[in-house]
Amino acid sequence: MSSVQTQRRSMHSRSRPLHGSSARRRNGHHFSGVIGLGLRTAGFIGRGPKELCPYVLPWVFAFLAIAFFCLVLRGVLTQQLLVPPVEAPQSLVTRGYTSNFLAERIMSAMRQIGRDAESIPHDTMADNDAQPDIQLPGQDMSYASTVRFIKCIVKRKDVVVHVGIARLDDGADSYVAHVQIEGGPFDSRESTVRFEGSDLKTFVHDIAVKAMRLAEPNILASHLFSEVQKTKCSLAHCNYGDIVSIYDEVLAMPASEQSEWALAGKSWLLASQGLAKEAEQQAREALTIYKDSAILRASLGIALEQQHRLDDALDTLRAAAKSKATTAENLRLLGDVSLHSGRYVEALDAFRQAYRMKPDSVDNLHDWGEALIAIGKYDEAIEKLSRAVSLRPDLAPSYAEWGRALNKKGDLSGAASKFTQAFRLDPGALSARETRIAQFGAAFQDRNNAGQAKHDARVRPALNPPADYRLEASRPASRDVGPNAMPIA
Repeated sequence: MSSVQTQRRSMHSRSRPLHGSSARRRNGHHFSGVIGLGLRTAGFIGRGPKELCPYVLPWVFAFLAIAFFCLVLRGVLTQQLLVPPVEAPQSLVTRGYTSNFLAERIMSAMRQIGRDAESIPHDTMADNDAQPDIQLPGQDMSYASTVRFIKCIVKRKDVVVHVGIARLDDGADSYVAHVQIEGGPFDSRESTVRFEGSDLKTFVHDIAVKAMRLAEPNILASHLFSEVQKTKCSLAHCNYGDIVSIYDEVLAMPASEQSEWALAGKSWLLASQGLAKEAEQQAREALTIYKDSAILRASLGIALEQQHRLDDALDTLRAAAKSKATTAENLRLLGDVSLHSGRYVEALDAFRQAYRMKPDSVDNLHDWGEALIAIGKYDEAIEKLSRAVSLRPDLAPSYAEWGRALNKKGDLSGAASKFTQAFRLDPGALSARETRIAQFGAAFQDRNNAGQAKHDARVRPALNPPADYRLEASRPASRDVGPNAMPIA
């Protein structure tokens, strides 16, 4: 080896440690830089809230104040129907019927009456949903107290149902409930409900009915009409006496707005009994008093439609729909009569407007679906009808229309299923052909169910099936697994 090569190798070997140390120094500087950046970032984040608070907090407080103000304004403008804690005797409290529980049960029964009152149009029920009671920090003031205070100033009181229950006889379950209304158009009306027996649910329901008769009579009348319709009585044998007496009570009191709805209800009731001319006369006489009433025009339109005076009915219903006091029911009726007149574009437009005003109107969804079937939009019709059925599962006509849409799509099996559901609820909702399809579908379904039950009966399920032998071989031979276990060799 030459001296030159030896010198180069020597110089190269000496230079290696210098290269490694410089790399380590660079890595050390890089690591220190990362740590420094992390520390500076953490310091900025830590100082951020302190530096940003003067700018962010005012906006947060302003947003919360605006939201609280809007909530209070909504509460002031909305008339509430309230049932405070009920005065209850000790004999009811010991059975679990405390003051708050009774108030909740009565309020729930009143809500149910309101939900089942779609047969005859009525005035809007006072809102009875629970409202949040927001307590302001550091203040002896809350949302509820603020709303009550402002309502007292502007003299917009809620409708409060005061209920007090007393026991009549210590030896029997005999009670009397005193019901009094505070606020609203029927302020200071009161009555009593007597009850004897052990079925306190019936007592609570009777109190709710009495409270509705005192505070929301037009809604109760519509609910009672729905109850009469469910009996499937003929026009000659249906008893509408209680409904007429409620309307007469309202008309005997000086509550003009409620009287307007009561007159419309009486006209509607006459039309539902097939007395179209009497209903027309009733509505026209009422319109001489309430000239701009949209609901009375709706009642008149229905009476005219029943007399097959479709052009007059449409003119009347269009005028009602353009009124400032128009309701979703006005628009639905316009759509319904337009549909019967073959004016599909006008009908669909009216149904859309009614839907925007009241999305959960079962009648509007049903009629809208019927109109969509008429123009061949079966999928859209099924969507509307399925929504109606979800809201009212006992509505036979909606099942029937749903079946017709499926039948027109060529889905005979699906149509038979819907016709069967409609037939079980109300055979009168189907035509003769649809009834035969429903009966065939029901018989086919019963045979399938019987065959499935027979097949299931032949199969005896093992309560504890034997384990896999390959897994069993790893266990001791003396261990049995279930009654069917086999010995292991």
